[in-house]
Amino acid sequence: MGEVFRAFDTKLNRPVAIKFLSPTLADEPARRRFQREAQMVSSLNHPHILTVYDAGETGGKQYLVTEYVDGGTLREWSAEEKRTWQQVVELLTGVADGLAAAHAANILHRDIKPANILVTESGYAKLADFGLAKREALSGQEETATLTGVIAGTAPYMSPEQASGGQLDARSDIFSFGIVLYEAVAGRRPFSGKTTLETLQNVVHGTALPLGEDIPGSLKVIVERALQKDPSERYQSMREMVGELRRLLRQPESPGMPARLPQIWIWAAAVALLLVAVAGAWRFWLRPASSQQVRSIAVIPLKNLSGDPSQEYIAEGATEELIANLGQIHAFEKVISRTSSARYTNTAKSMPEIARELGVDAIVEGSIQRGGGRTRVRVRLVSDTDAQLWSQAYDREGGDLLGIETDVARAIAQEIRAQITPQEREHLARAGKIDPAAQEAYLLGAYHVLRETEPDLRQAIEYFEKAIRLQPDYAPAYAGLSAAWQDIGAFGWAGFHTTDQPARQAARKALELDSNLAAAHGQLGKVLMLYDWDWSGAEREMRRAVELDPNSLLARVTLGDLLTALGRFPEALEQKRRAVAVDPLSAVAQSSYGRTLYRARRYQEAIPPLQRAIELEPQVTLHPDRLADVYERMGRIEKALPIRQKNAEESSSYTLASLSRIYARLGRIKEAQVTLAKAIRAEPPNTLSLGLAYFALGDKDRCFEWLNKGVDDRQNVIFWKVDPQLDPVRSDPRFQALIARLKMPETR
Repeated sequence: MGEVFRAFDTKLNRPVAIKFLSPTLADEPARRRFQREAQMVSSLNHPHILTVYDAGETGGKQYLVTEYVDGGTLREWSAEEKRTWQQVVELLTGVADGLAAAHAANILHRDIKPANILVTESGYAKLADFGLAKREALSGQEETATLTGVIAGTAPYMSPEQASGGQLDARSDIFSFGIVLYEAVAGRRPFSGKTTLETLQNVVHGTALPLGEDIPGSLKVIVERALQKDPSERYQSMREMVGELRRLLRQPESPGMPARLPQIWIWAAAVALLLVAVAGAWRFWLRPASSQQVRSIAVIPLKNLSGDPSQEYIAEGATEELIANLGQIHAFEKVISRTSSARYTNTAKSMPEIARELGVDAIVEGSIQRGGGRTRVRVRLVSDTDAQLWSQAYDREGGDLLGIETDVARAIAQEIRAQITPQEREHLARAGKIDPAAQEAYLLGAYHVLRETEPDLRQAIEYFEKAIRLQPDYAPAYAGLSAAWQDIGAFGWAGFHTTDQPARQAARKALELDSNLAAAHGQLGKVLMLYDWDWSGAEREMRRAVELDPNSLLARVTLGDLLTALGRFPEALEQKRRAVAVDPLSAVAQSSYGRTLYRARRYQEAIPPLQRAIELEPQVTLHPDRLADVYERMGRIEKALPIRQKNAEESSSYTLASLSRIYARLGRIKEAQVTLAKAIRAEPPNTLSLGLAYFALGDKDRCFEWLNKGVDDRQNVIFWKVDPQLDPVRSDPRFQALIARLKMPETR
């Protein structure tokens, strides 16, 4: 249908692909199909579906602008080298998931084939070319042929009903996907012929040759079911097939096991299994500890044995990186984040107690010591029953700490037989090739970012920049640099115009260097959300971050914040609940969950998680401030006032202005005015709270001066559409004009 060109987007500084409708197909039906492709693909938001950035017409020629995929097609990927069946299934399961998402939106692709599956250099697949797609709900209103007597699709990859010109539904795409899967693992098509007509005849009536003996029986069953001629005998949904493929990857079986056995052999196998079970029970207590299934894990902070407190950042950084490496191995369903596990530093509690409190199957603990030009790390893996599953000591010249961390992550995964995907192997390999001096600077930067004070954040920027000077291709250092700049802006220590470009450029550079770095996608998503108000772009990046590292507290919380801002509360709360599951002892996770419940007007439900956050971090004023917001909206001023008065001792603009607002509501006008004057002098100013304080005092003009300043400065305005504090001003046309500037889509 089109001609595709590689191009460069000079506005957003990125490579793109531009597809023009072929001049030979510029009739009205083709133009409609091209427009329909743009509309349907842009309505889908999935990491394994090619993203459409723009569509339009110039000089009478229609075009689509999409993301640029830097590899080739599935066929080229398969031809580069001999691929194992595991590699094929790992790659295509993502495509299957993308196709399931399209079906959920009632979109049929109708042209699934290797040429329409693009693969990045890093081995990440994207489903492309929806030129023949149609909405299933419109079946019967659209033609099934492009021309009379010509069936839409590509002959070797059609379903029997498609080849016969019959009615199609999602099961037709399932058949085509089955052909692609068969070809990718076998190296040949299941149905072929010397002519197109002969090929179509074989699709409708022929039988595929059996897959080789090196293919496991369960995969043969999956392919065989997808290729059933009768649609009622196939998988009835793509989601069902995705589940089968994922189970196959989690529990690979020996190659060559036949897909179906005669009945007598089934009975024989059952008897054999029973005997094995009896023998296994007899030897239960003699089995190796490492055979225990480990699906969830926590890393207790590594002990600093150097005797030098100034080297504490090394132990802390090493712990953080080990958690990050384990978190990106998808075989682990849960990897507890640092803030929860950090509570067990130097604890007297036993490993079973810690495992029970964190809800994990196993604990990683150990120590680190640097000195005399050597790095020594000792690590062990302990089960929730206190059995030692694995231990290892590493002793290396120089400061190759990241190399040790990646070795530890690989060793743990291997010990518990957790399968590592090619993308995860690539990530671990890249992480282990860092100059020790650059790594040292990076760890210092990460250490200072966690402190969240202005001096610490500016120190972090210096360390990240040093790491980049020492190793210009150090992607995590760029992601850290972006985070530090964004935090300086978020806390109000620098304006939007100061932090925008350095934060944006660092995030994009991190992605350019490592497209599978979850932190880079997350930081770019925050830039798009906070600075550009590009809601769809931000959601795409944040969902990719969560997909790459589902155990990241930051990724879950950030995605939840975006969904909250858009008013999509059920989705937002699901992400916040998952954040709490990832980090059950994190005050940040609890407080963020409570804040989203508050913004959803579920005030009573918001109180327990906010109280839990206060218990976990009693020294932090943010959590009680949020609880006071809940009480204030519930009309329980007698509970909100003491919190405001106590927190006002910190003299921040937010707490003082919030206290001024309560005084005004109580009619204590003089106290409200005095407190507001202090709030204005406090640095940095909180524009929202100052504006609402003026509104409570009856000065609407001054209120909107501050609110306009907040939008101009991008000062945490993304929640204004849903924030209950703004309900009193919501009907004012000036407020509606401010919300319009945020370019938010309608809540779905």
